[in-house]
Parts: sequence; structure tokens; C-alpha cells
Amino acid sequence: MTQSTTELITQEDTHNDLIVQHNHLIEARYNLSLQEKRLMCWLASQVKQSDEDFKEHELCIKEFAKLVDIKGDHLYKTLDVITHKLMQKIITIRSLTKKGFTKAALLGGVQYYEGQGTIKLSFHPYLKPYMLQLKERFTKIRLGDIMGLRSVHAMRLYELTKQYEAIGERKIPLTELRECCGVTEDQYKNFNDFKRKVLSIAQKEINAKTDLLIEYEEIKTSRKVTAIKFTVTKNPNYGLTEFEKMQQVKSHVMTKEMRSDSVLIHQLMEYGFSRSIAYKLIKKGTHEEISDAIKAVDLQIAKGMVKNAKAMIQSAIDQKWKPDAYRKKKSA
Repeated sequence: MTQSTTELITQEDTHNDLIVQHNHLIEARYNLSLQEKRLMCWLASQVKQSDEDFKEHELCIKEFAKLVDIKGDHLYKTLDVITHKLMQKIITIRSLTKKGFTKAALLGGVQYYEGQGTIKLSFHPYLKPYMLQLKERFTKIRLGDIMGLRSVHAMRLYELTKQYEAIGERKIPLTELRECCGVTEDQYKNFNDFKRKVLSIAQKEINAKTDLLIEYEEIKTSRKVTAIKFTVTKNPNYGLTEFEKMQQVKSHVMTKEMRSDSVLIHQLMEYGFSRSIAYKLIKKGTHEEISDAIKAVDLQIAKGMVKNAKAMIQSAIDQKWKPDAYRKKKSA
């Protein structure tokens, strides 16, 4: 088997399952491992928005193994450890109606029956206002999109940017972003470390595997990074096969080359060359070499040193003149 169990469950079994959460729940503060986050995402996808109360949801041990990407003889031990930790993890969420917040464990309960190979899970009742009967300020996420991510930071950043997809951009204070991503005060204190270990990895994963394409810029106050501004667009490669992605890359390269050809041909025609001769000239070197040759001649024309520009352009292209070398020679 060449495909991992995690890929199987995220790409086939869960692609169209939806997670529907109030935006306050997306912005909540908590710290989960990748395995814990995946289990919580699966449980959230089982909840129906129309339900009036949380129900128990059954998960067989084999599916659990796929979700958390583990193999071997220690499935039950791992299951026990993960669910026990989840019942101890506290989530902090802004109140929906008043100033304040709600604190609750993520899991309200877990049941495992020996010999049946299944577990039953349910959310804590305090989370009901953030997941059931939602009428406004909620975000829908495809389970298959978020479960394909291999970094828990990427999963959290995907949720935070997906929330603002319709707006197209989102500015998040750095301290708030760190808390939402579960980065503790003693982790990645230096911003460059946070950028390298969290932001860049998460961005690369999201852009490669999900329906979003995100870019970000650093917002500084007194030369210190204090916030991150994200731009969010639809990913043009989303849903494409690897072959189709490669074809798009080739098409992009060819389009870029054609545009470069057009610019260079236009520049040469300004020197009096016909389009056909200009086309032959740009084939004598790379785009950079032809552009450098034209710039080198332009510098000499500006100095009033050229009598026959067409002849000099041809020599510059044949001899691969460099404008920097010319500037040094003239300033000597």
C-alpha cells in the first residue's frame, strides 16, 4: 500500500463532511496536539447544525487509527491517552451575548466498550451555543480540507483565514495569533523563529493542500512586528490532479516567456528593427542577456556616445554586453 491511512481517510471518506462552528469558537484559545485536533474535527463534523442537543457519536477503533495516523498494537492505549487529555484540556471562548467568556473542557464524555472495538464521544454541553442552531456568524469548513494538513498550526491558521474568505483579508495581532495557534509564551519568543516554525510551514501547507491561497505581511510598530495581515483568495489549483497542476505550471511559464518576448521585441522595434528581425535577435540569448544588452546601449545613448544605435544593439547582443560593466568602465 503506497498511500498512508491518513491520506485515505482525509481525501476519500471525509471530503464533503462539513464542520460548522460559530466564529467565536474558531477564535477560541486552546492548545491541542495534531492527533487531538484531528479527533475534535471529526467529532465536529458529526454534529448536525439542526440538532437541539449534543448526541453521542460512535467511532470504531480502525477509523480512530486512521484519524490519528497510528499503527500497531497500542491503539487502545493511545485512544485512552488522547481522550483523557481532551477531557482535561480547557477551551476559552468569548461569550455570545454578554461581555465575558466561557471556559469548558472540549469533551463532555467518552465511553469505550471492551470487545466491541468502538468508542462513543460527545462534546461538553457548554459548547452547544457555538455549534447548534446557528443562525449567523458561523463558518463552514470541509473536513477533508482541514484533515489533510500535517501541522496543527496549519489547521488553526486555515480555520482563522477561512473565516474571512469572503472579505479577502484579515489582520490579527501577533499575541492573539500565537494564542489561537496554541503557541505558549516560552515557545518561539523571537519572531523570526515563530515565522519559520509556524507561519511559513502553515502557509505552505495550506496553499498546497486546501481551497485557500494565503499570503501575509508583517505589520510593525516601532520596528517591532505586532500583527500579521493575511490576504485570502481561492486556490486555482484546488482539486486538480498532480498532472493538471504541472500543466498549469508549464502554461504559466510559457505565458510569462511570451510576455517577455513581446516586451523585448517592442523595445528592439523602437530602434528601427522590423518585427521579424527583432524576433531573430531575441533568440540569440536569454531574456536577461537581451535585456542587459539593450540597457547597456541605452546608457551609452544617454551619454551621447552612439552614432548608429541599430549596429550597436546588434553588437551588444552578439557580445552579451552588461550594463554594470559599462557603468564601471565609464566612471573609471
